Amino acid sequence: MNCLKIKELLCIFILFSISSTVFAEESPDYDDYDEEYYDIGGYGGITIIGERTPEFEPESIEAIVLSSLNGSLPERKNFIENDLLENAGFRRTGNVKYRKTDGGEKTLSVLHGVANLLSFGVVPMKSFSEIDYGRLPNGEYYPFESVIDSSELKDISPDVIAVLELEYILQIEFCNGILIENNKRYYTKENMEKFEILILKLHEFPESIKQLKKRYLDIELPKIKNALERYNNPSENYLQALENLKDIRGKE
Repeated sequence: MNCLKIKELLCIFILFSISSTVFAEESPDYDDYDEEYYDIGGYGGITIIGERTPEFEPESIEAIVLSSLNGSLPERKNFIENDLLENAGFRRTGNVKYRKTDGGEKTLSVLHGVANLLSFGVVPMKSFSEIDYGRLPNGEYYPFESVIDSSELKDISPDVIAVLELEYILQIEFCNGILIENNKRYYTKENMEKFEILILKLHEFPESIKQLKKRYLDIELPKIKNALERYNNPSENYLQALENLKDIRGKE
């Protein structure tokens, strides 16, 4: 082997050694990134590292929404019925729109009140401050899109809106996992699949969203599926419970 060939091989060896050293020095140690990054999957042996989304600022609307939806059942119901539905111009049952009355309508309401008293109830009362309109047929509810479009919450983070949609569907359409006459049209395979897909689309971070994702996937979805199973194969006690719930829901 001549000297020129030896020099070429030596140069190649030196370049290879330098490249290997530089790559080793620049390659990130993902063990040090546990607090900021996480494994979101991969393809063909390539690992994809995603950045952890931090929690929202405590004073932000997003943080308030997530805190409420991570709270107790009464807290969650209060948020959907009042902070979302009522503030967007819907009754808390989710099947009626309303609007504030104007001056003339308020005057008419007062006159109706007087006439109601004088006629011993023959003349009906009229709402003083609000008027119902757009009442849906029994057993139908306004879709989440209609509600959020009229809500002051429509401009918050898309991640939090996704959670709001799941909670709305759970409480209004699925009645928190209780199947009754008024919502049986929503207990379909397609709606349950849609609910599950929305859950799986939620991110793993921040932790407040991860907690909600776990609740929807491990608790609420099985509850909904079990409700349909019980409805299709009811016991006597279940039939009586449904009748009682129907009476309560009808009085709301």
